[in-house]
Amino acid sequence: MSVKELFLSYWKSPVLSSEEETIEVLKKEKKQKLGQIESRLESLEILIANDKLADANILLKYVVYDLVNFYQNLNGKKEIPKDSDLSSFQLPETKSKAFQFLKNFNHQVEVSETKINEIFDGCLFTYHYLINESKSFFRSKMETKLDRFKQIRKIRIIVVSSILLLSLISVLYYQYKFPVLKDQSIKMYTFLDKEHPQTSESLMVSLPVSKTGVGVWNEYVFTLPETMSQFGGLRIDPLEQRGIRFVLDDLQILDANGKVLYSKKITVSQSLLPEDYQDFLEISDIKTAGKQLPGELVEMISTGRDPKILLVFPKLENAKTIKVKMKYIEAHKVKKK
Repeated sequence: MSVKELFLSYWKSPVLSSEEETIEVLKKEKKQKLGQIESRLESLEILIANDKLADANILLKYVVYDLVNFYQNLNGKKEIPKDSDLSSFQLPETKSKAFQFLKNFNHQVEVSETKINEIFDGCLFTYHYLINESKSFFRSKMETKLDRFKQIRKIRIIVVSSILLLSLISVLYYQYKFPVLKDQSIKMYTFLDKEHPQTSESLMVSLPVSKTGVGVWNEYVFTLPETMSQFGGLRIDPLEQRGIRFVLDDLQILDANGKVLYSKKITVSQSLLPEDYQDFLEISDIKTAGKQLPGELVEMISTGRDPKILLVFPKLENAKTIKVKMKYIEAHKVKKK
């Protein structure tokens, strides 16, 4: 099947000739007959399972002649009447076990309990053989424009579904790989010291981070309540989203008079680690973003939804304000060096 035929051939069901309509009717009848055989096989299985041997023997004869006559009909041969001798039936030339059960079947004698399961298995195998034979026969001798149309439609559905699925996967992957900054918060937690890094919501201040501030420097000024005026450690939650790059340029902690009690720039050291790495008690759900040079501000990227940086320093007294200068960068807006 060519690409041209796949996309440029008719999209509606074709108009069939009278001969093709007759063929379609015959195929429908044969498929219905296979459906009837399947139904009888299911009923026979239930009877055998419930040890109703007498009823199973009666139904078994119908199934056997159904299978034989379907094969006869498929090959243009005369049907064999029910209860007639099956010795005239010519077994198909196949390596499969189809119709081999007839060697143990006599329509005049009831099948014993020990043999009925064996014959049933043979009938089931023969049924599947006839399904495959009928499909092959339909393709080789009963194909119409409608069959061709159904083949093309099936391939079209697969192609279109694959394109839609790949498009959806691509969109989801792009959103995962290059997430867009959402409105969220930057939070500051104070804690006692290096030996006591526990934090609580009661010792936390936060400010909103707007997606409109992407790519530009923003200064966030946190006013500390009296309960947060003394501390020897600071936990910074820069955002609440994975996959966003950010740079922290300057962190200052001031008293009520504006005196700087502590300041920190997160820059790259000669060892390519953040300068004064010992000041960092913990860095979680954050990694450095790409190759960076000594002296540059450390560009970081959040790798989870709970990124945080824990800094420790000498205990501060009478702290009133925390100022932090930051820039958020969406991954797809990063300029390659």
